[in-house]
Amino acid sequence: MKNVTRNVLVVAAVCVSGSCAPQEDVAPIFQSAPWIQWETYRGVDAPAFGEFFEMLQENYSASYEAGWSIYGENPTVAYRATALPDGWESVESVGQERMAVFQQFNSEQIDLFNRAWSSRHTALYRAAPEQSVVPENFTVADIQALPYHRVSIYRLKRTKASAFGEALAARAALDRDAGIENFVLTTWWGGLGTARPTVMLRVAAESREADVGPNFEARREAREPYMDEFRALTGVMNASAWHIERHDQFRSSELSFVPGS
Repeated sequence: MKNVTRNVLVVAAVCVSGSCAPQEDVAPIFQSAPWIQWETYRGVDAPAFGEFFEMLQENYSASYEAGWSIYGENPTVAYRATALPDGWESVESVGQERMAVFQQFNSEQIDLFNRAWSSRHTALYRAAPEQSVVPENFTVADIQALPYHRVSIYRLKRTKASAFGEALAARAALDRDAGIENFVLTTWWGGLGTARPTVMLRVAAESREADVGPNFEARREAREPYMDEFRALTGVMNASAWHIERHDQFRSSELSFVPGS
């Protein structure tokens, strides 16, 4: 099964001693998804990939308790995000569900599975609410309604991870206090399956046009009183990284699965 079980069990090893338990007194999104399982698909055959995930929903939706979101980046790269509300138990149950479904595949479905992508990499990411900026009572359903995601991935120098985290937390606090409208930033720290320390920042919006247009203007205007401090903190973050990646990703509502919908 393209190493699905092995990958799930390996990344699950990071969730020990309750470290993946939901956090209290944070937005509902982080209570529902204190960790996520993040799968990167490369060498995607777009028609087969789409047909595969449509087939899963048409034939096996009753077999899944865990939903997922599919994000496309370009014709050959895609991602699947799965919330892990109960840490190790969630990782284990997701793996068991998917293996049980795979064992029911007929020959045509197995062929489709084998054609849909060339490689898949699985990793865990931990939510960092204190370094995020989301509206009060923001939920998983709310972020699913925002299809565009502007993603920054920071590969940090090992000795600078603390400085990066402190700067990001201070910057997020400034933005939260400013009450910026239409601004959603979620922060995720990489666990097993990533070249640690790795941090993924995701800015979600209705569209790329909204993010670079009216949302950008709202951010610029709100940050004007503390722009110098904001830029200084951003400088600390950038100096803490040995590599920074930028990505545009778009959620596919057709290929994503929400149980009970």
